[in-house]
Amino acid sequence: MNGKFWANVALSVVILGLVSFAVVKVSASSGVQGLLLPEVKVSESTEELLHSVTLARSAVKVQALNNQVDASFAIENTGGHDIKNVTILCTLFDAQNREQGRDKWVVYDTVKSQGHGFFTFSDKMFISDSVVRSECQIVDLQVAKASFITVHRGAAGHGAGPDEHGAADQGAGPGAHH
Repeated sequence: MNGKFWANVALSVVILGLVSFAVVKVSASSGVQGLLLPEVKVSESTEELLHSVTLARSAVKVQALNNQVDASFAIENTGGHDIKNVTILCTLFDAQNREQGRDKWVVYDTVKSQGHGFFTFSDKMFISDSVVRSECQIVDLQVAKASFITVHRGAAGHGAGPDEHGAADQGAGPGAHH
């Protein structure tokens, strides 16, 4: 018995240990999908805002012929802040109520305070055409902050009168008499 034999024995023991660890993990979870699709957790910043932002309605439909997925979401914001970048995660199920996967959509538009919005998406995705039901939830969002730049529309420039942008200073500028 040489060193090569003992190295092979040690390698076999390590591989057997890893295989037994994997079997224990798979049997303790809800199967392979439980390992690949962990439980959904909402971020802490989102949890604080979810009492005032709700996903009022959601629908995900998969067209079998061309892998086209149509999703629509209605978001209501009863809070005091405008919100944006709303991330919606949908868990998809087949007719036997088995989970077929998850997908997410991000609404980049702003939903005003005390307002609502209806958003639709139509994308080509590779989702099983056996999907008949979805459960969707908001998993992330951000408070929309006021923009640093404000655009004022209207007449401005060299011909602007005193009512346009404040009182005109008649005694200043080039050519003014002192």
